[in-house]
Amino acid sequence: MQHAAVLPSPTVVLRAGAATSSGKRRPHNEDAHAVGDRLCLVADGMGGHAAGDVAAALAVESLVESLAAVAVPGRDDITSAVRSANSAIRDAASRTPSAAGMGTTVVGAAVVVADTGQAVAVFHVGDSRCYRWHAGELRLVTRDHSLVQQLVDAGRLSPADAEAHPMGNVVTRALGVDDEVDPDVVVIAQAPCRLLLCSDGLHDELPARAIGRVLAGIDDPQVAAERLVDLVLLGPARDNVTAVVVDVLVEGMLDTPGAVDHDGARPGPTAPR
Repeated sequence: MQHAAVLPSPTVVLRAGAATSSGKRRPHNEDAHAVGDRLCLVADGMGGHAAGDVAAALAVESLVESLAAVAVPGRDDITSAVRSANSAIRDAASRTPSAAGMGTTVVGAAVVVADTGQAVAVFHVGDSRCYRWHAGELRLVTRDHSLVQQLVDAGRLSPADAEAHPMGNVVTRALGVDDEVDPDVVVIAQAPCRLLLCSDGLHDELPARAIGRVLAGIDDPQVAAERLVDLVLLGPARDNVTAVVVDVLVEGMLDTPGAVDHDGARPGPTAPR
C-alpha cells in the first residue's frame, strides 16, 4: 500500500527595513523598534508620561526575548509574550520612582504556525498601526485602542472628524498601565505582501495615499522606510516617527511581493483618509 507523500509547509520569512526620528518638536525619541527575519516591532513610549523611552525599549527587548525562545510561535505565545512585556515594564516602574506611570504602545509582525502552515500574525496594543499593501491596495490591519476610535465605533464621531479630534492621542490600552493587558492578534494570509508598522507620529501626519505610493513604488524596504520618515519631516513632524517596512515572503519566492506600481496604491475600504 502506497502512502501519499507529506510535503513540508513553505517557510515564511520577513525582509524588513526601518527608520526613525525624534521629529521637529520632541527633545528626544521615545520610539523603539526591532527588525528580524521572524519578528518585527515598533513601540511608542507614551508622550507626557515618565520614561516613555524606557518603557518602549523594555517592551521591544522583552518581546524579542520571549518570542525568540519559541521556534515558531502561535497566537497564545504572542499573547503570553505581550503579558510578559507588560509585567516587565510595571516591575521596572515599581523600582524607580521617576518612572512611575511609564507606558508604551506596540505593534508587531511575527512568523507563526497556523492551520495551513506558517503565516504571519500582526498584533498590537494601543494606536501604533499596521498597514498591508497587496495587489495595489492599502488596508489598515489594526484597529486603534483609542478614545477617538471608541467614539467612531459608537457612531458619535465620523471618521473624517476623528482625524482632527483634540483627544486623538488618548489611548485606551497600553503596556505598563494596567496589571493585565492582551493584544489584538490577526493572522494574515500567507501570500506575499508588504506591511508597514508605524508609530502615530507617521500615520497622524501622512495620508493613506502618500503611504501607499511609497509602499508601492519603492522596492527596497529600507529605502521605503527612510522615505516615509523623510516625508513626515517635510511637514510639522510634531511627534516621534518610526516606520518599519516588512516584505512578507515565502521561501523560494524571495522577491518583492506584487508588481511595483509607481502611481501608488489606492486606499482600501479599511484604510483611513
